[in-house]
Amino acid sequence: MSLNCNLGSVTRVGRLFVVGRSALLGSAFASGRVSVAGSRKIDHDHSALLRDMVDTLDPAKNVLVSGLALGADGVAHRAALAHGVPQIVVLPSGFDHITPRSHSSLLHSILAAGGCAVSLLPPSARPSRSSFVARNEVIARLGRVLFVPQCAAASGTMHTVRFALDAKVPVFFCRSGAPHLVGVPGCFPK
Repeated sequence: MSLNCNLGSVTRVGRLFVVGRSALLGSAFASGRVSVAGSRKIDHDHSALLRDMVDTLDPAKNVLVSGLALGADGVAHRAALAHGVPQIVVLPSGFDHITPRSHSSLLHSILAAGGCAVSLLPPSARPSRSSFVARNEVIARLGRVLFVPQCAAASGTMHTVRFALDAKVPVFFCRSGAPHLVGVPGCFPK
């Protein structure tokens, strides 16, 4: 199946609508996919930690997966672009309604750099409350690990964490007030 949208040609991979380099969804990249979810109001220290984590990723072996949201997602996407790490952007909407609109140019840059965007929704679909939760599940399940630099206990990020834990995907948090990883020592060594 092939459709067109504002971003180009749309194909299907399983349940996902895809624009861009669909090979990133394949098994060749599965073991190196790192998902990121976090606060829309990420602070300076946790932003720096997140950029440092992305800098440890090997562009030949790793793929960043995130949701294009404001805050942590945007920090991760920009750091991956700067470091040449391929990316999968998971949208809560169809491709004709990029959410948030302020990240449209960021998405275009990711696609131009060889990344892809995926959605459970057809190109013309607008986002809904439930589509954000569904997006979070895709982010959690696509990654081999989930990195959460900062989030509130009652937040959309916690949906992503629950989905990851249900799928037995390891989750790494940063300790509040102390920007270092809690979990396996050296999980993202430099």
